Amino acid sequence: MPLTFSTPEAAELAFYEALEHGDIEKMKAVWCDDDSIICIHPGAIRIEGRSDVVDSFRHMFEQAPELDFSISDVRSQQMQDLAVHLVREEIEIDGQLVSVMVSTNVYQRIGDGWRMKLHHASQEPDYDYDELDAIAEEMDSETPIVFH
Repeated sequence: MPLTFSTPEAAELAFYEALEHGDIEKMKAVWCDDDSIICIHPGAIRIEGRSDVVDSFRHMFEQAPELDFSISDVRSQQMQDLAVHLVREEIEIDGQLVSVMVSTNVYQRIGDGWRMKLHHASQEPDYDYDELDAIAEEMDSETPIVFH
């Protein structure tokens, strides 16, 4: 795994692959090494610092099933050493849509590569979550749908 990624898009791809497969080593490689990183999971408090951010994903991966992410509606802007991506995440478990999130991902150029500086995800406000709850009940899953 490279210490940095050649583009912000490459770092983002690695981030979502790590999420899909619950790969903590890949997730650690995506994030900047310093303690100024920030992650806000849906419905949760702000998590600051590399150790706490990595621990939050480790905890998530221990409890979550394998997820499939479809990323759409990407808006991005790059300025010198920062890139900001706004994305829409459709999350599926076993082919069933279980969640729709809107996320902000910020990447920082470090040397000749890029790593994640911030991830903030929240539920898409206009989505019918009662319908998603019904799908989750039909799946008869004990796994929580919303990550904290």
